[in-house]
Amino acid sequence: MLQTKPGYLKFQALLIGSTLMTLSISDQGFAQFDTSIAPDVGFKAVISGSYQGVASGAGVLVLLPDAGSAKQGYFFLADDRGLRPHGVTFVLPRGISQGRHELTSPSPLLIGTVPSVRIDRDTGTAIIASDRNTSGFIELTAFPADESRLAGSDVTGHFELETENASGQKINVKGAFSFRAD
Repeated sequence: MLQTKPGYLKFQALLIGSTLMTLSISDQGFAQFDTSIAPDVGFKAVISGSYQGVASGAGVLVLLPDAGSAKQGYFFLADDRGLRPHGVTFVLPRGISQGRHELTSPSPLLIGTVPSVRIDRDTGTAIIASDRNTSGFIELTAFPADESRLAGSDVTGHFELETENASGQKINVKGAFSFRAD
């Protein structure tokens, strides 16, 4: 669970009902965005917990139109392309729009149907992925409404989450992005 001090107890109660969650978060200012993380242009995330690091890059938004077990398609939103010391990759369903979206750890058959995230760490000998027992949110403040016109679209927002690797080690990630899609 996210353990931000202003909303930790609220967050536990929020798991009981999504309606209560939405109201409590907006009313109490849970997980206020830390503007010191916001990049001028690009993508930046601060990682803490079982290891520390920063994921940063130009920002990438890609639509995979036929991806997913039902070929429903989905978006990849990431800090950068390729291998990097630390990586943050969101998988967002097709049709997602601006606003706050709760993150989860879907089963492999649900990839791309709900907002999810994967945090990668390259140790030099292996890539360690953290994408289990995820809780948190991504808030999209600008996102292309027309998927046929991704190039040149503004993509902005911020996020805060907690997740685990396969060994149960927890990491917390807080970040923001502001870039134009290629």
